[in-house]
Amino acid sequence: MTEIVLDPYERLAETLNKIPNGFPMAEDGIHIRILKWIYTPEEADLASKMKLIGETSEELSSRLNIPLEGLTEKLERMTDKGQIRTTDTSTGRRFAIFPFVVGILEEQVDRMDAELAQIMEEYLHKTVGKADLFEVEPPILKIIPINRVIDSKLTIHTYEQLEQIINQSKSWGVRECICKKQQALLKNPCKYPKTVCLTFSSRENAYNEHTISKPTTKKQALELLQQAEEAGLIHCSMNIQSGHYYICNCCTCCCGVLRGLTERNQPFAFVKANFIMSVDEELCTGCGTCVDRCQFSALDVPEEICEVNLQRCVGCGVCAISCPEEALNLVRRHPLEPEPPVTIRDWMTQKAMSRQVDPSDLL
Repeated sequence: MTEIVLDPYERLAETLNKIPNGFPMAEDGIHIRILKWIYTPEEADLASKMKLIGETSEELSSRLNIPLEGLTEKLERMTDKGQIRTTDTSTGRRFAIFPFVVGILEEQVDRMDAELAQIMEEYLHKTVGKADLFEVEPPILKIIPINRVIDSKLTIHTYEQLEQIINQSKSWGVRECICKKQQALLKNPCKYPKTVCLTFSSRENAYNEHTISKPTTKKQALELLQQAEEAGLIHCSMNIQSGHYYICNCCTCCCGVLRGLTERNQPFAFVKANFIMSVDEELCTGCGTCVDRCQFSALDVPEEICEVNLQRCVGCGVCAISCPEEALNLVRRHPLEPEPPVTIRDWMTQKAMSRQVDPSDLL
């Protein structure tokens, strides 16, 4: 039987789609156009053969039976272009493939131009409804509520407290939101603040030489978090209990995930949301301030009292901080949502099983 040899871009697309995060493929091949923008054929060929666990250049050379000479330099260039992930360990500098989202796409924020922005826009419209990615458990993102508007009688888990996550980190970085940059390049500028994505690490000085995440302080990270809340942005992070390394402050006009959900009229369906807005009818005056703040059209004031659409509210808390009567607060959803996976590895295991993909050869 003659073996079918895929071109490097098709092979890379298959590798990325085998990762539990997924890389949905479009019938017209626009996903290949994205990869051609990001990678040269030689880069795509090498990336398609890399693993999710890091390898040194020596290990990669041995496994792939390719010359070691010049390989490290090539891998470093690919790192600089956001095509692969690099970590420094006690056993040396290690290189690995990583998911398209969250991962490769976000690392293109400094490289993205109008061409990539347009290709991504078409790609999102054609793939956001792929059932094996967005409609199977567990969701990739979870909404993290504004803690100061949660009912004071409730017990709050650590993974539901962004301030606690930031306080426990040792390095903090801030970067431009790639979703907002993409829309700006498409002549759809966002009304919200744009440099609002936070990254953090358990390693000190992790961002001192980072080209995209600019180092910041813990105090500044906490201040940015509050500024994002006041502006009306929605806190999102990886749907796990521990090991968080980013906070997205999102809007439904730009965020690739939230846009897709609201455009499909099912915002609660595909993100993890543990809370729901509750209205104190004795305090509510029906002023409608909260309605203007909600990006999910989950609130309405039909008869002088605010009402909450349970199928649209994601429990972010953005509306509550603007209520002049303090009539809104967050309560637990009932029935209670299951707890998120403990670690990223647990999340990937569950997602792989739900999508029926086997990434074992990437480990």
